[in-house]
Amino acid sequence: MKTNNILGVEKFELGTPGDGVMGAVLTEFTDIEVGSVVIEGSNSNETNIPTEKNDSYLTVDDTADPTTVTARLFGVTPAQQVILMGGKVGTVDDGDDEGFYMAPASKPSIYLSMKISGKEIKGKRAVLKIPFGKVNAREQGTITKNGLPAIDITITANTPVSEAGVQGSPYTKGFEDVV
Repeated sequence: MKTNNILGVEKFELGTPGDGVMGAVLTEFTDIEVGSVVIEGSNSNETNIPTEKNDSYLTVDDTADPTTVTARLFGVTPAQQVILMGGKVGTVDDGDDEGFYMAPASKPSIYLSMKISGKEIKGKRAVLKIPFGKVNAREQGTITKNGLPAIDITITANTPVSEAGVQGSPYTKGFEDVV
């Protein structure tokens, strides 16, 4: 097997972005549904413009859809839900809801850094990073004795910009040595 492939998910991490760069402190989410992590690369849309002389047309570039990563996370703690969806963890002041996840009244805009590390292949590991991603997370699933509800998450890669106005790459992918 070639070493320049992503094989499975060893780590899925999210955290507060840095100043136009990946966040330094990331929280690991350990229970990821097999087959749920999907990357959809940026796709350039096109517009067809008809011409007056005949039935032909010109095709020009239009807007582009950004790169996204989706995943399904199990076993998310109340503190982790706050990272993904806003809200808070109930305190003593919240009575019976102490320690429970308490959803916000309105959904906030959440931006996080994301890092996915693949499993080792012949001493190498693939790494995918989104330094500044718009996060859309929701609870989803049927509550039954043979199924688990989960958190469905979509991270949309945005261009990170530092306070100094320096733009970074919306996402990076590469390979690192496993030591």
